[in-house]
Amino acid sequence: MRPKPRPDGIREEGKTMEETRPTRSERNRNRKSASLLVTFLLKLVLFASILVATFVFVLGIVVYRGNRMYPFLMDGDVLVTYKLDRYRVGDCVVYEEPGTGETRISRISAIGPCMISVTDNGNFLVDTYSPSEAVFYPTKPLEDSEIAYPYRLSSDAVFLLDDYRTIGKDSRLFGQVLLADLKGKVVYVFRRRGI
Repeated sequence: MRPKPRPDGIREEGKTMEETRPTRSERNRNRKSASLLVTFLLKLVLFASILVATFVFVLGIVVYRGNRMYPFLMDGDVLVTYKLDRYRVGDCVVYEEPGTGETRISRISAIGPCMISVTDNGNFLVDTYSPSEAVFYPTKPLEDSEIAYPYRLSSDAVFLLDDYRTIGKDSRLFGQVLLADLKGKVVYVFRRRGI
């Protein structure tokens, strides 16, 4: 007896069409494999969505360039920022520079409303008192700055200063930065020196 040809045109020697069809257990195994693949893909999409949402709304990663925050930050450091916390004086923050929109990193030296004074002999005053800071460099007005002191800081803004204040490009140059323009505070620093 000659074997019947399969519908796809391929014949297997010695087997009938019924014998070449998948069995019930093979069909169940195929369905189970397809179900596992779909479940894996759904979990992968969910994990990717959570990861993206975390880095858009909660955390940020920034590579620092320059030496304006020396010695706290050095050129090439990778910074992790947290976006949901309240800002305080002394926090190192990532922000958009007013006018240019460039991403920068500086330290919050005052939160409004208050009056800021920067004297020629290196004193930084907030409402006539000198805040306690762990900064080694004197705070003097920057050259080419159009900021006049005393400078009034509004209630929805901060005054930012770089730690290396002799070469800073901070609020002494462009004035206050709105709280809405802050992109998070630095919570962890990965040192990349020598890599």
